[in-house]
Amino acid sequence: MNYQPQNIAVIRSYLTSLCFLLALLLLPVSVSYAAELNITQNQLPVNLGPYLDYFEDPEHAYTIEQMTSDSIQWQRSTQTIPTMGMSKSAHWFSIVLSGENMLDEDLVLALDTVSLDRVEFYFVDGGTVVRTSVVGDTIPLSQLDYPYRLPIVPLEIHEEGQRTKIIFRAVSSVGVEIPLTLTTVSLLAESQQSVLVFDGALLVMFLFCFGITVIVFSYTRDPLFLGVSFFFGAGTVFVLTQTGLGRIWFWPESIGSNTRLSLISAIGMMTSLCLIGRVLQFESRYRDSINIVLRFISYSMIPLVLYYLIIPFDQINSNNVIPLMMIGLLVVLAVLIIASIAAIQGSKAAIYLVTSWVLIIFAYISLLGFKFEIIERTASSAIIAEALSISAVIFLLMAMGEFVHSKNDELKNARMETKAKGDFLKNVSREFLTPVHLILANSKRLMATHSDDLDDLTRMHMTTVILQSEHLHKLINDLLEMAELESDSFEPEYELIEISNFLDDIQKIMHTSIMEKGLQLETKFASANLLVQSDRLRLKHILINIITNATKFTEKGSILLAYKAIYFQRRLGIEISIEDTGRGMSEEFQQVLFREFSREDGDNVKDPQGTGLGLVIVKRMVEKLGGEVTFESRQNEGSRFHIRLPLRVIKD
Repeated sequence: MNYQPQNIAVIRSYLTSLCFLLALLLLPVSVSYAAELNITQNQLPVNLGPYLDYFEDPEHAYTIEQMTSDSIQWQRSTQTIPTMGMSKSAHWFSIVLSGENMLDEDLVLALDTVSLDRVEFYFVDGGTVVRTSVVGDTIPLSQLDYPYRLPIVPLEIHEEGQRTKIIFRAVSSVGVEIPLTLTTVSLLAESQQSVLVFDGALLVMFLFCFGITVIVFSYTRDPLFLGVSFFFGAGTVFVLTQTGLGRIWFWPESIGSNTRLSLISAIGMMTSLCLIGRVLQFESRYRDSINIVLRFISYSMIPLVLYYLIIPFDQINSNNVIPLMMIGLLVVLAVLIIASIAAIQGSKAAIYLVTSWVLIIFAYISLLGFKFEIIERTASSAIIAEALSISAVIFLLMAMGEFVHSKNDELKNARMETKAKGDFLKNVSREFLTPVHLILANSKRLMATHSDDLDDLTRMHMTTVILQSEHLHKLINDLLEMAELESDSFEPEYELIEISNFLDDIQKIMHTSIMEKGLQLETKFASANLLVQSDRLRLKHILINIITNATKFTEKGSILLAYKAIYFQRRLGIEISIEDTGRGMSEEFQQVLFREFSREDGDNVKDPQGTGLGLVIVKRMVEKLGGEVTFESRQNEGSRFHIRLPLRVIKD
């Protein structure tokens, strides 16, 4: 077969064209076209994540004019929800949409996340930006097209088959995730109903648990409940930030508050875990060292909170958020190890805590997974994390319940032991009281009838026997009274007392002993004929005890006995005051004044020969009568005691 030259030229041109086409396919090109998606009405809602093209802008240098040019090398997303992780980069995304039978639909683009700081949407037609919309948690609600807890952007399709190119830029200090959905307002509202119910229930649960633990802590003052209440309080704020409800209700116009509060509440939750870890009971030679480390971490959270409060918002980025997240993971792991040790050693509450911590770790690791681009975020990621959190809270409450149950058992056992000790003390004291009384009575009788027959040394010994017997006699009586106050059988015998006449009787009883020391007993009654419902004998015991102490420690001057009507515990009451001009008390002794067997020591203080139980009995007896006792004292100037009682007793 003979080939003509013109045929050879044609074949050569075909081969050249074929090679050129192969080169275009094999070599990278600088021009790429955005993904294009045609949607019909019955396909809504549509997840746009797999159809997005993206471009990373590490220096935040690109503008929308550059992004609409053909020089950008877009990359196609391979994820259902494009997850860019935590970085300081800006991320650009692009997609072309067209639709059929959707001219009458109220279309919107919805981002199912509250962690994006700023998202700028550009709608492009023929290379020209025809409309822009900015959303994100740094944009005040009043400036949004749809003021909602999630970023929502309206989408308009004016003609059938019209192609709408959308380019948007996303930045976030806590990670970029793009769960973008094309839907309608009605479909979005319908889908959000169940989500809002779930988020609302989670918030109510945290608030309820916070209130309960605060009340329990106010009654028990147990540091474990302080840690748990701190956890639920910080967790409530964290739920508000992560669900977007706080942005709707509390800080709609604030820029950056959502991110700041989410970080600060996370710090609060870490602090609470440190507090809980410190109070867990376990046996280990490293326990003190672990508590020191946890205490240090707790205190170090204070400057962290201040840092996130005062740092400019544009400086909050992955460089200072990632270390915080890693510290949180280490704290959770450390408390998990401590709880595991306590559980192994037999603590049932610690077993629930271990389960709760494991669930928290799973939820936390799932969060870190897509923050660090280890795993892809899916539509169910948030639901799984919230379900894990709810389960962790339930087990934490079970741990608290078990802790309260164990404390109740310990309290019952302690009460039984106290009752047994009190019964033993009463029985033994009564057995001692009889021989001591006989020794005291016979010694006094001997000194009274045969004092002249005794030599000085024997008389001195007998005086010592009498003094020490009186001291022992008073000590035994005080012990019996203490045992009676601590027993469940103690019941005040209330009656109406006319306080002026009652205090006059006290003055007559104490007059002789006060006059023997050359002191004056003065009275100051603010009103007459004031009736008080109280136990006459025990109130008399209280006042005589305090006046006796005042007499003992006052060398010159006077003692003032006064009373006045007051407002006590939100109702009418009375305040009885005993003031002396004695030597007063040191600051150190005032701290332990109402502690059993406490007496002031020092070179300048005589031995009072007291039992150290008188004021303890006074305090407990006043409390049994529904009142309180306070004091003021300055050394070498005197003391003043105040006894406050209600005018009428309200019985339970």
